[in-house]
Amino acid sequence: MKKGEIMRRKLKWKIAALAASLIVGWFARSVEAKAFVVEESITNNIIPKPMSYKAGVGKFVLNKETKIYVKGGNDEETEELLRIADMLKSKISAPTGFNLNVFKGSSTENNTINLETTDGEETKNNEEYRLISNNQNIKITAYTPEGIYRGIQTLLQMMPSDIAKNSLANGVEWSVPAAEINDKPQYSYRGFMIDVARHFFSVDEIKRQIDHASQYKINRLHLHLSDDQGWRLEIKKYPDLTLIGGSTEVGGGKGGYYTQEQFKNIVKYAADRYIEIIPEFDMPGHTNAALASLGFLNPDGKRKPLYTGIEVGFSSLMTNSEKTYEFIDNVFKEVSAISPSKYLHIGGDEALSTPKNDYDYFVGRVSKIAQKYGKTPIGWDPIDTAPEINSSTILQNWQDSNEAARKKNMMMNISIAGKAYLDMKYNKDTPYGLDWAGYIPVETAYKWDPTDYAPQNLVLGIESPLWTENVATGEQMDYMIYPRLLGYAEIGWTPKSERNWEEYAIRLRAQGARLANEGINFYRDPSIFK
Repeated sequence: MKKGEIMRRKLKWKIAALAASLIVGWFARSVEAKAFVVEESITNNIIPKPMSYKAGVGKFVLNKETKIYVKGGNDEETEELLRIADMLKSKISAPTGFNLNVFKGSSTENNTINLETTDGEETKNNEEYRLISNNQNIKITAYTPEGIYRGIQTLLQMMPSDIAKNSLANGVEWSVPAAEINDKPQYSYRGFMIDVARHFFSVDEIKRQIDHASQYKINRLHLHLSDDQGWRLEIKKYPDLTLIGGSTEVGGGKGGYYTQEQFKNIVKYAADRYIEIIPEFDMPGHTNAALASLGFLNPDGKRKPLYTGIEVGFSSLMTNSEKTYEFIDNVFKEVSAISPSKYLHIGGDEALSTPKNDYDYFVGRVSKIAQKYGKTPIGWDPIDTAPEINSSTILQNWQDSNEAARKKNMMMNISIAGKAYLDMKYNKDTPYGLDWAGYIPVETAYKWDPTDYAPQNLVLGIESPLWTENVATGEQMDYMIYPRLLGYAEIGWTPKSERNWEEYAIRLRAQGARLANEGINFYRDPSIFK
C-alpha cells in the first residue's frame, strides 16, 4: 500500500473516530440534559407531597396578560384573599417582570388564576385545598383563606425553579403542568423552633426564616426567648430583664432583645403567612439571665453574674418563694396581651438544680398561671411526670420519655433529639452545631415518624428545634435548617404510608435550585445534590 493511501486511510479513521466521539458526547450530554429537564418538569416535585395528585394533559403558561381573581365567602374573606393574591403577585413579579392585575370576583375566561373559598362542613380542615390547572386557567379552592395560601405554595413549586429568584429571569417559559391536586395535612402542628437566647437574631433574620419555612407549609414557629445566656423580650414591669439579661449572648457578644412592638410585628408578619408564633420562657432551670437581672429572684437578694457559656443545669428559680410566682404571673400577663397564640411554652427541661418535689410543684403551679391567661401550656419532658400536670398541658417530647404523658392522655409534639434537632451535625465534618444526640444526616432526618414514639391519637404534631449554642449567623442558621426542614415538613403533612425516601430524594434534589435561587446557604448533601 502506498504511503499516501495509508495517510488518507488514517485520516478517514481519525475523522470517523472524532465523529463517533462527538456523537457519543452529544448523546451523553443530551441524556444528561434530558434527565435534568425531566427532573425539573416532573409533574410532582412538590414538598410536602400532596395527598392526591393526578397529572393532566398540557400546561398553563403564565404571561403578562394573566389575571388573578379572588372570591371569598364574605367580604372579610375576600379582603384576606386580596392580601394573599398581592403576595402571589409580588412573588411572581420579580423573576417574570409581569405586573399581574388582581380583581374581585370569579372568572371562567382563559388565562386566569382563580382563588376562591367555598362553604364546607365544620369538620373540614382549615388547610385543605384543591388545585386544578389546565391549558386555560388555574383554580385553587379551599374552605378558608389559609387553605388558599397552602395551595399557592404548591402552585409556586409547580412552576420553574427560577420563580424563586428575586431578580428578572429571561428566556423562561413560566408554565404550570396540568394537574388536579386534593390536599390536606396529616397533623395540625408542623413547627420549628429558633433559640434566640443563646445567640440573638434580629427581626429581619426571623422574618426571613418565616418566609422560607412557610413555602413548605410549616405553620408554627416556637421562639425560645429566655435561657441562661439571655432574656429576649421586653417586659415593661421589669425593664432590667432586657437591659441586663438581654445585654449579652454565648461567647460574650452584644446580645439583643425584641421590644413588645417588634414582637407584635413578628407575630403579624408570621400570621400573614399563616404561621403562629409560640413564645417560650424556660423555667425553673435555664434561668440565669433572669437571675442576673432581678435580685429578688435569688435567695440572697443579689443578682447573679451574667453567663456566656453553654453548660446547662446549674440555675434554678426559687420554687418555694411567692416572689417567683408573682414574677411569672406578671410576665405571662404582659406576654399574653401581645401574643394571640393559644399556646404558651413554659420550658421545664434540664432543671438539674431543682429537687424533683420542688420541680413537680413548680411546673404544676406555673401551668395554671398560663391557663389563667387563657393559654394552653406546653412543656419539655419530663414535665409530664409532675402529678399536677394533666391532659390540659401539651408535652414537647425530646427524650423519648413519655410514659406518664401516655397514661394521662396528654397530647404531644414530637421533637426527638436524635431525629429532629436541627442543631445536630449532619456528619463529623459539619462546621457548626453539636453532636451529643448523634449525627442527623438528611436521610436520617426523613426516615422516621411521630408514631414511632407516641400513639397517633396523642400526636399533636412535629417540631424541629434549632438550638444556637454555636450557631451565630443567618448563614449558619440556613445551613443547619436546610434541607432538613423540608423533610420535617413532609413528615408533618404527608401520611407515613405515602412517604418513601428514594422517591423523596428525587423531589428534594429538584428543590436544590429553588433553595439556591432564594439565597439559602443550605447543606449540599453530596448523595442528593450531585
